[in-house]
Amino acid sequence: MKRSIIKSIFFLAAAFSLTSCLDGDDQNIPADSSQSILELLYVPPGGTTINSGLTYYADAALTYPATDEADTATFVVSLQGSKELSKDLTINLVVDANAANDNFASDSIDYKIMPDSLFTLISKTAVIKAGQRSAEFKVIFYPSKINATENYALPVTATNDGNIDISSNFGHIYFHAIGNPIGGAYSWNYDRYNSQDKSGAYSGFQDATIFSPVNPTTVKAESGYLAVHYLISFTNTDGILSDFSAVIDPDDVADIFAANTVTIITAPTITVSENNTKFVLNYVVFNGTAYRNISDTFYK
Repeated sequence: MKRSIIKSIFFLAAAFSLTSCLDGDDQNIPADSSQSILELLYVPPGGTTINSGLTYYADAALTYPATDEADTATFVVSLQGSKELSKDLTINLVVDANAANDNFASDSIDYKIMPDSLFTLISKTAVIKAGQRSAEFKVIFYPSKINATENYALPVTATNDGNIDISSNFGHIYFHAIGNPIGGAYSWNYDRYNSQDKSGAYSGFQDATIFSPVNPTTVKAESGYLAVHYLISFTNTDGILSDFSAVIDPDDVADIFAANTVTIITAPTITVSENNTKFVLNYVVFNGTAYRNISDTFYK
């Protein structure tokens, strides 16, 4: 299946809206009004952050369904600063092999540069026209060819023929695939009972979601309750997965649960099918006035 994940006009609107929310220090925009800087901007559909640079490294992970033959990501190289171009600027994309392990200090994962067989840059060259501020690029990934046990990185940056500096914070898009055997797309059932023991009023929904790899033995998955996330971990012994465990992301507990006066009464339990294609997670909380018994079921 081939999907274009971002429609260009909406992508550009989102990208420029988000850059306007970043402060100058984050963007490295020169204080001198006569100067400019270039950034690489990548905002996936429904995203709220510019998933470029090391700050948003995790959000540039490739989480397409492993059965997809081809998926297309769109991004832009954008001119920032008050100075406009007086002449056309040619932008050339570069895969920076030296940046493959820029995030090692944070994730301790050793990435291989993604081989050419796993992606295609539609064009490596584009022009930002005089008076304009961006050039669009597309890259096609081939998920069905990606070895799920390998860690691949595709650090994309850009050069230009106008000697304009690249942002140190948003000068790379770190597309990467973490080798995690349970990462990817799942169907999702959410069930909530307004009691501790599933005897109260019921509500729920069905949807689709992604297990986003955090590292080779941990994924992040969304719960339907207040959109908090699980961290699901396991042991991988020569391809045999065992010792599954789950917690509510501590950051979500500190932020979302605390802000809503939610207390965890029963920590998440996890039940995993023999073939690792169905995951049932259950926990109980107290929201300050009532109990909630919550189950999230993920399956392929």
